[in-house]
Amino acid sequence: MRKKDLFLAALVLIIGIVPAARAEEPLIFSTAPTHSTRKTLEIYEPLVVYLSDVIGRKIEIKPATTFIDYNNNIQKNKYHIVFDGPHLSGWRMDKFGHIPVARLPGYIKIVIVIKKDSTITRMEQLSGQRVCSFPSPNMLTMAFFEYFTNPIRQPVPVPARGFKGLEKCLQRDDVEAAVLRDKMWAKMKNKEKYKILFAPDKSYPERTFTLSPGIDAATRKKITYALLSKQGQEYLQNVLTTFKRDRLVPARPDEYKDLGLLLVPVWGFYN
Repeated sequence: MRKKDLFLAALVLIIGIVPAARAEEPLIFSTAPTHSTRKTLEIYEPLVVYLSDVIGRKIEIKPATTFIDYNNNIQKNKYHIVFDGPHLSGWRMDKFGHIPVARLPGYIKIVIVIKKDSTITRMEQLSGQRVCSFPSPNMLTMAFFEYFTNPIRQPVPVPARGFKGLEKCLQRDDVEAAVLRDKMWAKMKNKEKYKILFAPDKSYPERTFTLSPGIDAATRKKITYALLSKQGQEYLQNVLTTFKRDRLVPARPDEYKDLGLLLVPVWGFYN
């Protein structure tokens, strides 16, 4: 074969390979860093391996170590498949066109709890007071601060980790209230020492899987079916056990309308 023919054959081969190599770049999955990196991998690895097999394309888990890291990556649209709170899901839908496909069943409601002997009777009286809450941008915390739009008149958050952390925090003499979800309040020990100050009727969808619009429709359909299928539940078992659920349910886009606005106070999402 002449050198020219060899060169043309090699060129055709290279041209054929390059698009395929790009197509095989892995999709990136991540989730809110509510667990350690090791625990996150333990929970989600079986699901990610299963989804990779379903779509015939590698999916990589990239756990964020802090919410600062996570927020930055979300704002730069670095994740293709994400599982996190409805306010973050709603923001990605509005900003980047992410598509919600499946979520945990049920709804979230916030409950503001104060000590039984507290003289506070209205939410406005919490302005300037110390209030136990999960660190921003937790959805419960952001939903609570939505009632205090004036930054000068806001409560002072006292960060706590986990439900037990909130319970312990509320026992402190220097705090006035705690932001819980309704299910936490139902399980709270020594409830006779506390009372509900405010329990708004508004509810929010549970943690949600969203997919980037960069994932083609056929692949998106396969992922959605896998998450909701009976077979998929087997590979979701670690996730379902962690969040005490028995299945996922389809996510409806209308449930997330305006939820991204809860993130207005968090730097980088809207400013």
